[in-house]
Amino acid sequence: MGQALLFFISAAYWKSGRQLELRRMARREIEDDKKSYSGLFLFAVGLLLLGTVWTVWDDSVSRRPWKKYQAAFARISYDKLTADLQKEDERLANDPAYQEATSQLAEAEAQISGGEGAERLAKLESDLAVAEVTASDAENALRLVRSEIEVAWYEYDHAIITGQPTKEPKEHLDGLEAEAAVLDADFQAKTAQRDQIQNEIDEINLAIVESKNKIRRLASDRERLKQRLDDTVLFASNGFMIPYFPSIEQVVLPEFDRSNFDTPLQRVDRCISCHVGIDRAGFEDQPNPYKTHPHRKVLLGNHLGCTPCHDGQGVATNSIEQAHGNVQFWEHPLLEGEKLQANCIKCHANAQDVQFAENIAQGEKLFMQVGCTGCHLVEGYGETRKIAPYLRRVAAKADPSWLVEWVTNPHEFRPQTRMPQFFFNEDQGKAIAAYLLKVSKEEGSEWLASRPQPDGIDPSNAEQVEKGKALVDSVGCRGCHIVEQGQTATLIGSEKTYAPILARVAEKTNPRWLYYWIKNPREYSPHTAMPSLRLTDDEAKSIVSYLMTLGEKPAQFTARPDLEDADLINQGEGLVRQYGCHGCHEIPGMEKEGRIGVELSAFGSKTLEELFFGNRTDVPHSWDGWTDYKIKEPRGYATERIEQIMPWFNLPDEDIKLIRVFLSSRTEGEFGEAYQAHNEWTHNLVEGQRMVQYYNCTGCHIIENKGGDIRALYQESPTLAPPILNGQGEKVQPAWFYEFLKGPIPIRPWLDIRMPTFHFDDTDARTAVDYFIAQAQLENPYSYVNPAELSPDMLHAGEVLMSNDYFACFSCHQQGDQKPEGPPEGWAPDLELAKDRLNPEWVVKWIEDPQNMMPGTRMPSFYPGGPDDILDANEPLQMEAMRDYIWTLGQPQMAKLAQPEVSPSPESASGGVETPVESLQPAPTEAPLEAQSEETAAVESGKAEPSA
Repeated sequence: MGQALLFFISAAYWKSGRQLELRRMARREIEDDKKSYSGLFLFAVGLLLLGTVWTVWDDSVSRRPWKKYQAAFARISYDKLTADLQKEDERLANDPAYQEATSQLAEAEAQISGGEGAERLAKLESDLAVAEVTASDAENALRLVRSEIEVAWYEYDHAIITGQPTKEPKEHLDGLEAEAAVLDADFQAKTAQRDQIQNEIDEINLAIVESKNKIRRLASDRERLKQRLDDTVLFASNGFMIPYFPSIEQVVLPEFDRSNFDTPLQRVDRCISCHVGIDRAGFEDQPNPYKTHPHRKVLLGNHLGCTPCHDGQGVATNSIEQAHGNVQFWEHPLLEGEKLQANCIKCHANAQDVQFAENIAQGEKLFMQVGCTGCHLVEGYGETRKIAPYLRRVAAKADPSWLVEWVTNPHEFRPQTRMPQFFFNEDQGKAIAAYLLKVSKEEGSEWLASRPQPDGIDPSNAEQVEKGKALVDSVGCRGCHIVEQGQTATLIGSEKTYAPILARVAEKTNPRWLYYWIKNPREYSPHTAMPSLRLTDDEAKSIVSYLMTLGEKPAQFTARPDLEDADLINQGEGLVRQYGCHGCHEIPGMEKEGRIGVELSAFGSKTLEELFFGNRTDVPHSWDGWTDYKIKEPRGYATERIEQIMPWFNLPDEDIKLIRVFLSSRTEGEFGEAYQAHNEWTHNLVEGQRMVQYYNCTGCHIIENKGGDIRALYQESPTLAPPILNGQGEKVQPAWFYEFLKGPIPIRPWLDIRMPTFHFDDTDARTAVDYFIAQAQLENPYSYVNPAELSPDMLHAGEVLMSNDYFACFSCHQQGDQKPEGPPEGWAPDLELAKDRLNPEWVVKWIEDPQNMMPGTRMPSFYPGGPDDILDANEPLQMEAMRDYIWTLGQPQMAKLAQPEVSPSPESASGGVETPVESLQPAPTEAPLEAQSEETAAVESGKAEPSA
């Protein structure tokens, strides 16, 4: 009972409390309903509106800068087209032909706009309308009968098939066909009447039509400009213009890149979304991104995309910084300035001949010729030749005291040398010199033992010295060497010399070594680039006498006991090994030593985190800044704990820039095979160019319009300079060229300068021949003319054409021992050598247009305009006839064939193809052709011996 009472009381209490709570909640709701939330709602709506506007703006404008550029370019393009259209209108207004056509049109229109012409035209047009109706009615009537004929034919055929009577269907069919014939004649007559009226109308309007067509042709450029103007904008009126709708433009390069798993990846470039004028001519004067690409036809016509050449982040469109790759962690920022050409070498293995790639080509050349590959391995450049002197016998060559000074500071003795400065102190210089003298003493002594001291070298003999100087100036030494200060020769980069300056050579070496060196450099250094000029003993002694006068004091070659200390020699060996001297020099005992520098195959991909700046705070923190300073001050990043041993090359800023461009091209990753610009000639071109650079062929010769440094000495008599070798691969026969390179013979004996003997091995000779063939891109460089198949009439015609009565070829050209009259400056090569030396097809091209094949040549051009009385003025036959006759020179038995019984004519001048071989044989009393050919060859071989 008590528990029930307690429960009842508790329930009543809870109910009353609940009621109170409900009443309080009701009062709050009433109070809340009375409150106004309009301000809060308005604020929220404002935020939502602002967010929406910002979102639209950000998505459509702020992150779409290309829209702004496309709209601006539309305005620029519209203004330019409007200006061009105005200029075209002004041109047409001043064009007499256009004005005449306009006047003719106005006159023709005036003739039919009033008077009898207008009345006649109106009547004809009225008659034409009636004639067209009547012709149409006649055609319809004819069609109706022809349709009935088709039905009649069916009924007739059906009667035949079913065996029913055919008479009635056949009569019905014949009647319809007769009716059709009448209607067809009526239709043809009415059509002819209509056409006649139309022809009369066309004749009246002919002058108008012709004038309009002429105006349309003359104003074609104006119509083209107007069409382009209409395509530029959607709407333009009274200065108000709506440009075309902007859109993302992109180029897709399939299978361009490779993933980390070596799978092909496509590359997408959207650069043209901003650079909208890049492939449009006429915007060269606009700023970027509206500017036309420089050399548009060449560079855009032969390339795909933008980032393969320029780098950057081609797919990005949100901002200029992102698109150009100037953001953190992007590995390929936009290439600018001199580095624009860095990527050329990624596709063009043969960068030396690539148009508009001068920076990367010169940088590559400098990198190899300065000797960077001696210390650094770079993929594709691992087998380059050693560029520095041969040190295996240096004890026989160099004065010990001079060697110490040279090793300590080579730039003090020869500022333009390629030898870098290692900053050795005097003790280190002595140590290295001591080691080199020790390890080269044995081979040097053996070399000297078989080469006695030559007699007759006298630097005090003024006549002999003068003779030696004249020889140095004339035989070709100055193609590579600067002999005296102030002279010029081949340079590496802008300051370094290809070969040693000889101004102080007497302070360095002795007459004995110098004599045997210039007589045959390969006997001292098997791999030297220095050739032999085939000097006689007297010539060599005169040159040495002259060279030994160059220097403040001759080398003394006094004994240096201090350089024989064993500890000093051991120290020198350690220094040579530490500083990698063997990378550029051949040194006994160092044959198996490797490169001491870091590999640079992917140096261009190094990030800032991989570059050690040491304690430098004055160097820009960038790849370019680090690299530039490293080359300029190689040990500038050294600290107390980190040693730097790279030597100082003393390169000018211009050369440093070029090497930096080359190094920036050494990056990771390769472009797809389809985008590589190599072909069947590329390997031969690259190998040949490296060989040409090593031997400095361009010191004397112009090859593919490059080089010819020595020609500066022949400005007054350029014909006495070494020949220009442009097109050499097409010009000479490969077999002859190969033999010539192995053992040169004088082709122009009157020249003082000599083609040197480089003692090429088979590989080098083949490399040079293949290089020139690759330059000419000859599929089949071999050509042969069989003397036994030459036409006597053609030979006679060639002899007559080359005689003094016509072209007088031998007034300039040497023929065997017969030299032309006049000074040697006007002489030309011996034509008796042509049959073995020259490509027969090239000879014909040369005769036809020598100036085109070698601009500036003194060879005159006789064609077009050949004589009318030879071969019936058939000029191609005349040129072939001269070529055929040249092929008989030096062969007396062949010369007899050039005496036909009849005068030459095209019918008999078959070029040897159709002439029977029997008719070309010598008379029976003559010796056999083969025996005479052997005799002639023997004579020629006697004449072909190298002369002094």
